[in-house]
Amino acid sequence: MGSTILEQLREQTRPAHLALESQPLLQRLLSTQLTETDYSQLLQAMLAFYQSLETELVTATAALLGRHPDPHYRYLPRAPLLARDCRALGCDYSGFIHTPIELRLNGSGAYLLGILYVIEGSTQGGRFIARHLADTLGVDENSGASFFNIHQMNSSWKAFRCWLNRDLERPYQNDIKSVIEGANMTFSALHTHLDQWHFPPRVFS
Repeated sequence: MGSTILEQLREQTRPAHLALESQPLLQRLLSTQLTETDYSQLLQAMLAFYQSLETELVTATAALLGRHPDPHYRYLPRAPLLARDCRALGCDYSGFIHTPIELRLNGSGAYLLGILYVIEGSTQGGRFIARHLADTLGVDENSGASFFNIHQMNSSWKAFRCWLNRDLERPYQNDIKSVIEGANMTFSALHTHLDQWHFPPRVFS
């Protein structure tokens, strides 16, 4: 019996995943010396990423669900949560300029599944980060950390895994290379975005 799509994704994206975890801004996020300014800057960078990503992602995911309906999985947009967190911390996130993110969403459901795998899977790491933010900065889902507390709002990672295993394994079993490509692209796109991110002159309003 061959490996499932999830097992192949986990194995084939491990290098890109580990590389992203070592990115300096994300490393700083997990530091015991994390400051509110550090965290605010990371939020701004993540907001810029998701604003660009979700321009097409939300619509594409809805279309994929139209083709393969699921009663439990729904994509929860991240940009509004990040904007809410920025406001809670007094970040001036308006008017910043960032390099457009190349998603290459060309109608491929397989490629989109790879992107969603990365985004939904990140909620598991968010559980740990949320606890760290509460301990170091005293912020929670109501005071600047709603993005990292998505797991408290819904069980999208569990629902996504069930959807993939139950309804999508067979239709996309011959497109696993494209699924993996979409996942690796997402890891590397976020890595590149954070490496190139330049903060606005004023971090706080």
